[in-house]
Amino acid sequence: MLFYYFLAGLFIIFLLATTIYAAVIGAPFAGTPKQGIRKSFKLIDLKPNEKVYDLGAGDGRVLIIAAKEFGVQSYGFELSFLLYLFAKINIFLSGVSKKAKVKWTNFFKEDLSGADVIFCWLTPKTLPKLEYKFKNELKTGTRVIVFSSPLNFWSVEKEFEVNFEGIKIFGISFIPTSKVKTFIYRKI
Repeated sequence: MLFYYFLAGLFIIFLLATTIYAAVIGAPFAGTPKQGIRKSFKLIDLKPNEKVYDLGAGDGRVLIIAAKEFGVQSYGFELSFLLYLFAKINIFLSGVSKKAKVKWTNFFKEDLSGADVIFCWLTPKTLPKLEYKFKNELKTGTRVIVFSSPLNFWSVEKEFEVNFEGIKIFGISFIPTSKVKTFIYRKI
């Protein structure tokens, strides 16, 4: 019996470690506002034959909305194993498993050349690290949607604000309600 407790403890440590690591190198999970996702996809005129990549897929909401409401193939990359599992479950329960996929990986190690749209909500310190990757992997015309912080290496094509309801856990507000800017870019 003690062995099973030990294994369960190791698994919990593993889940916490990957979640903390993902938060440090990319961003902590905050859950992109669904109205912001929809508005972004409408503003870029997302078409059913396109592919959306979500860098830091979290619970899979971007992938699900892209697949279910816009009919596109969507691919997410998530480093937190716990969030990866949530995304897999959410995708399955939403009935979009054929159009939405999530992979447990570091998006910095993934090839982004197949994307028509890149979606991300990352920390301001992470975004500059994407410049080289975007320059070398994204095809001309790829649209990039960034929540909260701008890419300082490209010119903004469109920008708007959405309400972010904050994060509440058991009724305690950890991040208050606020407005979040969204920036849309296009690789030239």
